[in-house]
Amino acid sequence: MKRPVYRIFISAVLLMLASGSIADIFARGRDFEFWQGSEIRLTWGAAPFDAVTLNHGLDVDYGFYGYGTIAGEIADSRYYGGDGYLSGAVGLTYTYRFRKWFELSGVVTYSGYYRNYFDKYTGSLAFRGNDNQISLMPYVRFVWVHTNLVRLYSGIGLGVSFLTETWNNSTSMTLLPAFAVTPIGITVGTFVYGIAEVSLGNTGAFSLGIGYKF
Repeated sequence: MKRPVYRIFISAVLLMLASGSIADIFARGRDFEFWQGSEIRLTWGAAPFDAVTLNHGLDVDYGFYGYGTIAGEIADSRYYGGDGYLSGAVGLTYTYRFRKWFELSGVVTYSGYYRNYFDKYTGSLAFRGNDNQISLMPYVRFVWVHTNLVRLYSGIGLGVSFLTETWNNSTSMTLLPAFAVTPIGITVGTFVYGIAEVSLGNTGAFSLGIGYKF
């Protein structure tokens, strides 16, 4: 991971710890029997299983002009790429609690890749390349442990992704499937809570975040 990703990860951990402390304050003197209602979640996930991460996780160069043609190889040889940056999966989720054990969500996630390309002979910036993927998913969550401060759950979601690829001022768009399978997730807190999840899919292999129940 690049340095900016480490900073996001550390900030998310601190945010989760702080939210647990806030939740303890809110918990005092309140009755926390289950009630139907809404939640908003903000998360960041490392290593999402999506087109952006799969294409660029290793910063691999590929021909962006000719894709194997002689003219393309000549054009490619003039440029080199700088450091590439993956954003991870930034997620925003709205949830409605229908039952103590059943929650239905709408999840929006974003992941991106950014890289500058330079002229080999002059060293000047030639152009910028980037990929951006936005995913939209309905997501079902099954809560199998529910206490005043802790929830343990599993979930699954399926939807669509919009991938845009920009190289040297040329942009293309692709429609892809999106999914998330969460074997285990945990929230710690009551009205304001911290989140940690292990998943496979567009939301990230491991996610941290913060949520608000209302």
